[in-house]
Amino acid sequence: MKTFAFSKAFKYTVCVPLAIILVAVVVLIACGGFNLGIDFTGGTMMTFSMGQDFDLNDVRAQMEAQGINDAVYATSGSGEDAQAVVRMRDLDDPEMENELRASVEEGLQKTYPNAKFFNIERVGAVAGRELVQNALLSVTLACVLMLIYIWIRFEIHFGVTAVTALVLDVAVMLSLVAILRLQINSSFIAAVLTIVGYAINDTIVIFDRIRENRKKYRREKTSKEIADISVTETLRRTINTTITTLLTIVSLYVLGVDSIREFALPIIVGLIAGNFTSIFVAPSLWGTWMDRRANRPAAARKPKKA
Repeated sequence: MKTFAFSKAFKYTVCVPLAIILVAVVVLIACGGFNLGIDFTGGTMMTFSMGQDFDLNDVRAQMEAQGINDAVYATSGSGEDAQAVVRMRDLDDPEMENELRASVEEGLQKTYPNAKFFNIERVGAVAGRELVQNALLSVTLACVLMLIYIWIRFEIHFGVTAVTALVLDVAVMLSLVAILRLQINSSFIAAVLTIVGYAINDTIVIFDRIRENRKKYRREKTSKEIADISVTETLRRTINTTITTLLTIVSLYVLGVDSIREFALPIIVGLIAGNFTSIFVAPSLWGTWMDRRANRPAAARKPKKA
């Protein structure tokens, strides 16, 4: 089997995610930050009593007809107690709010005669801040636990490079969301946590093959060469696994409703980024680190005696 020299292109391949991150930083500075959804900014929660079971898409259609395109929808109750809950940004204009409420109520009554406005509430951004804090805590804890596990299962060098690649995956997801000006909401947080748990798998498979090949080629080849051999041997498996998963997620994005698409698109980005870093970044980073470590003078590697 022909071995691909992935490590020779490491200086160039690592520039791809770094360039995406740099563009995202420029976009964030120009646009004043991320496009935060209602989950993080707070807003107005409007409830309509429908008086019967209903299709939530009918409510969405009425809101969008009034120019409200970024609302979050939910249902509660059933039958006569069925309600539609609409969470949207504050309009900051009581008159516009009353007109919106009356227009939506009138539109709903054409399909659901018993539909009527129920109540309105102001929702703060406290829950959003807690969501971000919990998400950051979850990602940090997951990375630390993965590092400890890989350290015990393999060695510390594998753990550091795997977690570095994982952080790079999340950074690329955030960057593309910033560049495309997509909304960051609870669906995006769920997508990030999903990728954190999924993307590490391909890297672990490659590192497991590297460990086997180190025993086989320890005295014959450098760490970079061993990394290249290992990636080449697992390349078909890595690509096939990603394509299989992408087929499912892309189908969800194409056929799903808006709320599903908000979750699927970041997953697609994360899968591609995870596949890229597993093949081009993590193994080459490990090989470069280990070769530099091996080439250091022996005196520099040994700890000084007291």
